[in-house]
Amino acid sequence: MFCKKIIVCLLLAQAAWGLRAQDATVQDIFPAFQTPVKYPALTPDGKYMVFLAGDGTTVTAYETHRDNDAWMPPAPFDYINRLITQTGHEVGGFSFNHDGTTLYFHAKIDSEYFDIFSARKTKQGWSMPQRVGKPVSADADLFSPTISSDNKTLFVLRAKPVNKKEEACKELLLFEKDKEGQWAGPKYLPNEFNTGCQETPFFCADNTMLLFASRRVGVDKEGKKTSGEDYDLYFARRIDENSWFYPVFADGLNTDNDDLSPMLNSAGDYFLFTTKTKKSKKQPQKIYAAPLPSDVKPAKTFALSGVVTDLYTKQPVEAKIVVQDAVTSVTKGEFLSTDEGLYSIILTRGSFYKIDFSKENYSHTFYYKDLTGSSGKWQETFDVVLFDKVNLELNIYDNELFYPVSPTVLLSDSLTQQPVERQRIENVSTGKYNCRLDVGHTYKIRVESENFKPYETYFDLRTDVVYSNFEKSLELQAARKMLTLNITNSDGVSILPVDIEIANLKRDESGVTLVSYNESGHPVLSLRTNDNYELNVTKKGFTYFNTGLNFETVRPEKLDIIMDSLTTQTKMVFNNITFETNSAELNAESFAELNRLVKFMNDNPAIRIEIAAHTDDVGSNEHNLRLSNKRAASVVNFLTENAISKERLQTKGYGESQPVVPNDSAENRAKNRRVEIRIIE
Repeated sequence: MFCKKIIVCLLLAQAAWGLRAQDATVQDIFPAFQTPVKYPALTPDGKYMVFLAGDGTTVTAYETHRDNDAWMPPAPFDYINRLITQTGHEVGGFSFNHDGTTLYFHAKIDSEYFDIFSARKTKQGWSMPQRVGKPVSADADLFSPTISSDNKTLFVLRAKPVNKKEEACKELLLFEKDKEGQWAGPKYLPNEFNTGCQETPFFCADNTMLLFASRRVGVDKEGKKTSGEDYDLYFARRIDENSWFYPVFADGLNTDNDDLSPMLNSAGDYFLFTTKTKKSKKQPQKIYAAPLPSDVKPAKTFALSGVVTDLYTKQPVEAKIVVQDAVTSVTKGEFLSTDEGLYSIILTRGSFYKIDFSKENYSHTFYYKDLTGSSGKWQETFDVVLFDKVNLELNIYDNELFYPVSPTVLLSDSLTQQPVERQRIENVSTGKYNCRLDVGHTYKIRVESENFKPYETYFDLRTDVVYSNFEKSLELQAARKMLTLNITNSDGVSILPVDIEIANLKRDESGVTLVSYNESGHPVLSLRTNDNYELNVTKKGFTYFNTGLNFETVRPEKLDIIMDSLTTQTKMVFNNITFETNSAELNAESFAELNRLVKFMNDNPAIRIEIAAHTDDVGSNEHNLRLSNKRAASVVNFLTENAISKERLQTKGYGESQPVVPNDSAENRAKNRRVEIRIIE
């Protein structure tokens, strides 16, 4: 759909002749340069220009820079001059992309037709010309390319078919990129665009305004018809992807001569054009600059520029830059930084943008810019740092006890199964590892540690990585052995329920082992395979059971426990009540056992006991007898200090007279040094 609404062009300029002489705003930017110029092209920042100049017999390409608002004297542009020599002057129609790093032009290279080419500026200079390719390339002459600042629309001129009576003219076409980023088209503009002959199109940085020169019968703002004998400047605005306002004669821009090559910097405040006089051969075609009036401006733009570097090497990175609408996620353009890491993109105001900087197997950096308002600065610098490796910190610990564990850490690429070099895994401290991993891969992390179940997890770095440091906690589960307790009296009759207490001697912790029951109702203990335990089983009115379980060496599946009713014949041995050598002073490790004895007495308040102390055979009989009496008295003192009535207690020292095993080894002597409890009432 094309609207017929007329929009006044947002540019104003006058040539140096055929216009009001008193208008001093028009400036010949190269007053000393008298050779006729053709096809000037301005970079979007307005600071660099190339053009052709010649008298028709010879043609030379020139380049120049703008420094402090003044253009430097043009110097030969060797890159294009080599092409001129190669093609026999068949080069022209220059224009730049959004950041001035790609030069577009038409040329006749290895073909009978003019085609569209591009060259990219690198650290080594301009690259070899590359055809834009199909579907832009065709069996027809194409001229004067101009590309949108979002790299998605390309305008070209194509020679119109003519007969011998017609003058050779050109028409405007456009190509657009599809969802895969490939050129599609051409799209044909309506007849209103291609009336007469067209030349030197220029698509402004706002992605909406198209300027071009046309030789046609037009109408100025006063309603007068133009002659159609000269090239005049026209403009048209794009409403959306498929809709345009009709081209409008640019009043105030056109002279009585041929006006060509309109150009505008991205800020919209610096306009250039060329004028070619027919009336005076003494005046060559030249380039003029004119400011834009304050009341007529193109759609405002915003220029974002900076440099992309590697976090670790500090070297430049050739990054991909994707611009999206942050609200709709519609892609607005795709760009590349140079091989020096430099980038510059132009955004049209009126949207909220999300800008994604990335490279294959590198991280992403996201930058958000709200340009929904019409005010604010028109340019900004944002430097980007990307990285191809991340640091993964692993914190590995016991999932029950939260103690750090230092296992073997094995890292491999989950796709190729190739292991990661060991030097990339650093054991910083107990349970803490630093791993250096490449972005763009998924890693399998396997942790192996004795007496723990193997642990596997994955770490995906194929997604949009934005952070260079990660922390991951791995909880290892201890390997366990199930121990079934068969608790009966001497006749084999079950005496369940009972009270069961488990102490982890290796970690000095209680209550760390779960107790469940099997189908037969027997208690089942889940014990860690690398720990030592003390097991205590009690039941009111029954003897007390205590034993050690060393699961570092022996891991039984079943334990038979016999507990009988308390009678005057009952004896209970407390092996964990120990004393200093040749002393009646209790060792510190005896207190846990003595506390259980206190509990036993409290659970059975009707009993009276005899505390019998025994020794081994080291020393004389008399000495051992006295020592055993003193040791029995020490136990009584502990009990009475813990509120056990002395009337319920009786002591007896037996010395070495009642060994349970022969005193023929250190191990057996330790068994004979014991305290026994006998029920006496």
